[in-house]
Amino acid sequence: MAFKLKAPFETDNTPIYFREKPEGILGVATKAGSIIINEKVEDPKQIEKIILHETDHTNKFKEFEKTNGLRGLYYDDNKVIHNNKTFARKNGKIKYQGKWRPDGWPGFPWEVTAYNAEKK
Repeated sequence: MAFKLKAPFETDNTPIYFREKPEGILGVATKAGSIIINEKVEDPKQIEKIILHETDHTNKFKEFEKTNGLRGLYYDDNKVIHNNKTFARKNGKIKYQGKWRPDGWPGFPWEVTAYNAEKK
C-alpha cells in the first residue's frame, strides 16, 4: 500500500530571472510561473518586496487554472480576467470602472492584494 508523505516545510521552485526591463518596471510575473526582476534593482530589501508582490500574481495564475477561471488571475494582450470578471486591455492599459488605467496601477484589485503581500 502506498502513502503520501507531506514535507514539514514549504517549498517554492518559482524561477526568478534578472533581466533588462523598461524604466519604471521593477518586476513581472509570467503566466508560465516565473518572475522577472529588473536587473537594475540592487537593494536586497526591494528585491524581496518584488518577489513577494510577483509571487502573489503567480499564485493567482495557478488559482485561475485550478478553478477553471472562477477565481484567480489571467491576462493576454487583449484582456485581464480576475475572479471571473473580464477587463479590456490595450496598449499597456486596462479598462477598469469605465477608465483606462496603466498596467500595474495600484488600484486594480489584483494589485491591491499583491501590494499587501509585500508587507507580510
